Amino acid sequence: MNPLYVDSQRVGLGVDRFNLYVKDLKTGKLIEEFEPRDIPYDSIFIQRPNGFVSFAALNWLEKHAVSLTVLDWKGNVLAQFLPEEPVSNELKIAQIQACLNREKRLSIARRIVETKLERQSQLLRSLSEFYPFIEVPRIQAITSAGEVLLRNQEARFAVEYFTQFGAVCKQFGFRFRGRESDRRNNMNAADLVNGLLNYGYGFLKSYVRRSLNSVGLDNSIPFMHELRNNRGLVFDMMELWRTNVDYSVLLCLAQLRREKTTHRLTDEYAVLLDPETIRLLFEKLKLNLSMEELIFNCRILAKYILGQRERLEFALKPVRTGTPSESACVQETILSKSASQLGMNKSTLWYMKKRLERTGSIRLYGRTKRQLKCA
Repeated sequence: MNPLYVDSQRVGLGVDRFNLYVKDLKTGKLIEEFEPRDIPYDSIFIQRPNGFVSFAALNWLEKHAVSLTVLDWKGNVLAQFLPEEPVSNELKIAQIQACLNREKRLSIARRIVETKLERQSQLLRSLSEFYPFIEVPRIQAITSAGEVLLRNQEARFAVEYFTQFGAVCKQFGFRFRGRESDRRNNMNAADLVNGLLNYGYGFLKSYVRRSLNSVGLDNSIPFMHELRNNRGLVFDMMELWRTNVDYSVLLCLAQLRREKTTHRLTDEYAVLLDPETIRLLFEKLKLNLSMEELIFNCRILAKYILGQRERLEFALKPVRTGTPSESACVQETILSKSASQLGMNKSTLWYMKKRLERTGSIRLYGRTKRQLKCA
């Protein structure tokens, strides 16, 4: 998972002499240029829908399996261009049949909700090791699989979950007003935390849609969300990784508390994140989300729908544990200090900096881990 984030008042994507270019049309400055078969990114996110994308650029992106996503200033996905999906008529027919079969539809919905609640509880337990004030809410057994009861149980747990999440945000000096049941209010975030969550969920939405597309599942046929939403299945599968986004936001907050400006408020009192804040969030998301895991679990769902699996069991790695402030401190130490200051080999530090630059993550072992441990 390696996106390129572009924020400019007017952006142009085109092809010149077989090379893809990304240009700031207002200043004429070349932002990026890539030769054929030599692009390190798997997706491009454009913040402002002003400018142009040529047909040659779309063809270039399709041939290189790079998705293009256009976001509005709130983090909503306005448009997305995806590589060609595989033709799987058998799967699409089976998906429609599973949606119409109440028993199978509810079995899928129930497993998604159970997995989501388990992961939310797991994240809180992990965080409670560093923040003892956290009270992990008890998950009530799902005794009935009716749609209304499932959604009600999910909503009740979410209130308790975000109460504890907000308590951690408060430790970093940021107020969190919670996630309202009315989605329209959530998308008009009045605080930084909700603004970051909205952007994070928009990022996740883009990659989940790409994963479903790569497997051949139909985004418009959901099992939890309403049929009238043409991306219902995307919202279904997003539930599995929302905790990854939540933890990424905490990592972001731990670092942002040392910054002066993170966002502004519009005339309608909605949060407008600064470009540097969005870039920081994207780096944390790259650290906590895996494209391979998204695709693998979409395949698991596809096999269950096709009857190739008797039980639906998702294979998700636990959300990476560790205190957010320590993780941010380690990254800042690597990027800001010299090898002599850290008492390590120059080549080791160079490798770590390059890995952070490329992937947003870092592997620490033995002596290196002790050298970089923040007080």
